[in-house]
Amino acid sequence: MKRYIIDKEGNLLEVTDLKTAIFQVAMYLTYEIKNPTQEEEAFHKKRLSYWKDIYSKLVILKQDADKTTAIN
Repeated sequence: MKRYIIDKEGNLLEVTDLKTAIFQVAMYLTYEIKNPTQEEEAFHKKRLSYWKDIYSKLVILKQDADKTTAIN
């Protein structure tokens, strides 16, 4: 079964390996920039918001998949 999410920029993303995707995004959320410039800080905040959104959508997909598995 193919799964998709739409990111904050309106792009349709196919999720081919949900478990790996959640793991990878969780890792992205831990990245930090030491002593960032104002531009770097602004970019980091925008990307962090992007990855948090992706993470929440992936978790919802997982919850839906778990419910489907429990029903079957």
